[in-house]
Amino acid sequence: MRILSSVLLLTLGGCSMLQPQPLPAPEPIIKTVTEYKTLEIYQPPLPKAIDLRDVEFFVLTEKNFEEQVAKLEKMQSGTYVLFGITPQDYENMAFNLQELKRYIGQQKEIIIYYREATQKDVDTDADDWLEKNEEVLEDQQSE
Repeated sequence: MRILSSVLLLTLGGCSMLQPQPLPAPEPIIKTVTEYKTLEIYQPPLPKAIDLRDVEFFVLTEKNFEEQVAKLEKMQSGTYVLFGITPQDYENMAFNLQELKRYIGQQKEIIIYYREATQKDVDTDADDWLEKNEEVLEDQQSE
């Protein structure tokens, strides 16, 4: 009888343990959406062109010294000052000016390259942009 009551108790108690379990909640669906945006990059105008002033050189020799001094005195209201430069220093100065010209030209090419690489409208080329830049500079000067 004990065995029967134990089996009955286990059977009745075991059925209560076999209740249906709730289903797990469905996992949310994740969608990845890629949105491309065009980056607006400001294209500043090139700086104003260099405005160089003329420099007049006088070559003084033993033969024309008096004549050049008289010319300088007339130009400077009776006084004059002489600055001397050797031919080698003059060549060095000319070389330095050429180096500056080369460097500025290369910088301009780099600016144009990056401008074309980042521009939004592909229809314009470097010449169009340089013309537009001239207009912008003229407008800035007139203000």
